[in-house]
Amino acid sequence: PGNGRRIVRALEVAELSGGPFSATLPGYESVCETTAIGLDVPRPELDQRIEERVRGIWRAGFVAEVRGLTAAGLREGRTASRALGYAQVLRFLAGEWPEEQAAAETVRATRRFARRQEAWFRRDPRISWLAADDPAVADRALAVLKQSGLAG
Repeated sequence: PGNGRRIVRALEVAELSGGPFSATLPGYESVCETTAIGLDVPRPELDQRIEERVRGIWRAGFVAEVRGLTAAGLREGRTASRALGYAQVLRFLAGEWPEEQAAAETVRATRRFARRQEAWFRRDPRISWLAADDPAVADRALAVLKQSGLAG
């Protein structure tokens, strides 16, 4: 209910297709023979990796990049200006947040996004999930491939 863009999109799909928005969501059918393997990273480790990645992007000049893109019209973009990290840096550049808060909010939003991605992919029955911290993960992945007939 709080996402106006999504509501408009659902109404457009319903009007154009004559069916509900949910009918247009992708299914789990593959267009070619594939085997998907997902690596299950423990939540604390994933959270730590996300934080390190965001801090690394910041150190590598992300704020300067966004500042340059702002001069090129980033704020006028309906999608790019709302992207993870960009929205938070724009709030910092506008003086709404201190830089540290913008970085912390980017970490928080990225963690939330990763959880939504995980929930989405967990429902896909085609994915074989393996523990990323299992010392035998490579052997287990090869066994999955062999079982599917895609590895010799």
